[in-house]
Amino acid sequence: MANINELMQGWSFGKQADIITPCAVAKVWRHTNLNTKPWAKVPVNEDDRAEIGKGHEFPTQLFKSHYNMPTFEISKYASSEFLAWAMAFSLGNVVLTGTGPYTYVIVPALGATNPTGLELPYFSFVQQIRPGGSAILDEILVGCAVKGWKLSIKNSPGRASAMCSVECVTTGQYTTPSGITLPAVGLPHEFNAGMVSALTINGVNYLTGGSGKQFVSMDASWENNFRPGFFPGSGTQDGYQIQGRFEFGDRTFAMQFVVRVQAGSTEYANLINQTTGSATLTLTRDATNSFSMVIQKMGFSVVELSNTDGIATLQITGVQLYDATNGLLTVTVITPQNNICQ
Repeated sequence: MANINELMQGWSFGKQADIITPCAVAKVWRHTNLNTKPWAKVPVNEDDRAEIGKGHEFPTQLFKSHYNMPTFEISKYASSEFLAWAMAFSLGNVVLTGTGPYTYVIVPALGATNPTGLELPYFSFVQQIRPGGSAILDEILVGCAVKGWKLSIKNSPGRASAMCSVECVTTGQYTTPSGITLPAVGLPHEFNAGMVSALTINGVNYLTGGSGKQFVSMDASWENNFRPGFFPGSGTQDGYQIQGRFEFGDRTFAMQFVVRVQAGSTEYANLINQTTGSATLTLTRDATNSFSMVIQKMGFSVVELSNTDGIATLQITGVQLYDATNGLLTVTVITPQNNICQ
């Protein structure tokens, strides 16, 4: 019997060489996770219930089918390290510069120019409870990919005002024992909503001028919509078929935000006139830790009058458009952590 608080998790900040080769310990970091559940392994069995010739309708045998690995969530307070990792592994196109701090410029990969086609970088995931000779849990999941993420900025104090959760998938391949000695828990450089240093959406600067102090909250999300990865030759684990690839489908990028209504608000006019413009969110902790997300071209699809804590507000849904020159989205992260997604 073990307390769930004994669960230790680590995942590779470096990318795997390919989907079947786990990362070495030198590329694995250890972090906390607000999601308290381990990543479950789910083998699926079949039976012969539907087959005739048995003389009755009941099943008599079980057959191994496949590993149906559930989606797993890593939920953390937003930090420069975690945001760089989440964006790099979910978007796929990463340029690293600097000698410390390090600058990551990240944009969505395009199948036509991505060296791995429709596949994004893969990482390894380690989970352990009392590793050693009598471990309760000690395994490394191989061939993990980021399915999507959610980034939330709220009008509340503390670390919970800036949150990022990442949904992950894995093939079903694993090794136990993991052979990994996890390092000490990392100390990420976390942000909070008070560290928002730039916030401009579709021509409105919500930090300065008449729109200052009117911004309430923002939620942005990315979804890779992976295609199923089972195919002839995709591989097996314990006699069960596993997935051999995760290819992104029609990806979706969403953004909603809430602002207080004031005299002269332009959000309705921008909706009606189909006005588009860039959107920039920047979090700055210090000179070595910052995060900037630039949506290159954005319009509005919904502007709805509402009520937030007794204040009249507008709930706005954005439409993120692909710009012929600048693309869809550019993320720039400065962090002390080197070799993320390398």
